[in-house]
Amino acid sequence: MSTLPPASDPAVSILPLQLPLGSVAVRMRVFGTAEQELAAALAPPWPQWMRRLYEVQALQSSRVDMARGEVGVAAALAALKERIAHRLGAVSFVCAHLEELGWEIAASGSDVIAYRVTPAGAAREALDAHQLTGALIAVGDVDEQGRLRLYEPWELVATGGVLEGEGRWVSC
Repeated sequence: MSTLPPASDPAVSILPLQLPLGSVAVRMRVFGTAEQELAAALAPPWPQWMRRLYEVQALQSSRVDMARGEVGVAAALAALKERIAHRLGAVSFVCAHLEELGWEIAASGSDVIAYRVTPAGAAREALDAHQLTGALIAVGDVDEQGRLRLYEPWELVATGGVLEGEGRWVSC
């Protein structure tokens, strides 16, 4: 898990949409900056699937040393390709199902925002009932308790940013 940068950080995407009153939103981070993405692929801790990928690459390359937690840029780029493909697949899956449930989907910079006019409790129940919560936690913001972060319209700054310190991003 990595913490979202503060809203004043230029890496935070601008959200040009204004949510309708009474709606809740889920933010899914599709991409970080190239620097963030590559850093996550280069340095442990790695997800288990990435560790296994590096273990296979270690058999073929002296630039991958699992004992020291070091990988070369070429190996990291190969892993990053898989990581982004996996994340895009997960975001695509979630968005398709959210649209079927009546959610609106908007692209915003490196984020995808899904929103719907409904109380937060009803949104959570529907997401749980359709078994989407786990997939959303993998690609969306989570709160301090590790639950899916549902944003309300007032939590989005009029200029389009997210209020400082709200939620965390979990990479998959």
